[in-house]
Amino acid sequence: MKKLKIRSLFLKTITIIFIVNLFVSCHKKEITVRDILSKSLEAHGGLELWQQVDTLSFTKKTILYNREGLKEKEIIQHQSFYGGDFINGEITSIGADKSKLSIMGGLYSKSIGDSLVVLTDEDVKLINKSFKSAYYVISQPFNLSESDAHLSYKKDTILNGEKTFVVDVLYKEDQNSNTPDQWTYFFNAKTFLIVAAKVFHSPTVSFIENIKFNIETPFVFNAERESVFLNKDGSKDYLRASYFYSNYKVVLKN
Repeated sequence: MKKLKIRSLFLKTITIIFIVNLFVSCHKKEITVRDILSKSLEAHGGLELWQQVDTLSFTKKTILYNREGLKEKEIIQHQSFYGGDFINGEITSIGADKSKLSIMGGLYSKSIGDSLVVLTDEDVKLINKSFKSAYYVISQPFNLSESDAHLSYKKDTILNGEKTFVVDVLYKEDQNSNTPDQWTYFFNAKTFLIVAAKVFHSPTVSFIENIKFNIETPFVFNAERESVFLNKDGSKDYLRASYFYSNYKVVLKN
């Protein structure tokens, strides 16, 4: 009889614990895309501080590979952005292919070696696109909060053994593209740092993983990234590019 009472008490205890856990899990607040972005902004240095940036400069080395894994090309650039956006800045390519692109106060310029190039309307569009793309990459996740993109929390996944939040980003069409890129960002569920991104840029799909981060400034920037082309089924095709960032310098507005 005593054993039956103990068994009954044990079953009741287990049942109560189960009901409590079920109640807590049902009422636990689900994370939203707004929560994810807000926490990521803080993890990367804070939006308020980012909006005080007057000058951002760094060195970027890009190594391109062919399908066989052989190095196809190496590009070293020094990039500078002024005024907290892509509208003013300089992108200087160093080495044998020395060149410089510049946008200053609405004036566009391009030089190859020591020669200044006479720009056409198409050249201006290409320079604008180059600056916009370069700034887009370096300004995440802050650019996500300042753009008119539509963000949607897709799901959770496991990336490199860690829980990761997956957020789809869709941009409106612009004057430079009839089919805007479709981005997916991957946020580490513990640190809320952006650890990877996937982009559909017709006709290719690329998966870009952030391998290392730079914490030498008040912000957390990328230090090393790898980009692979994906097959139609989502599997990796081959490594297309490696990116290395260094010599970050940030000057805040007075």
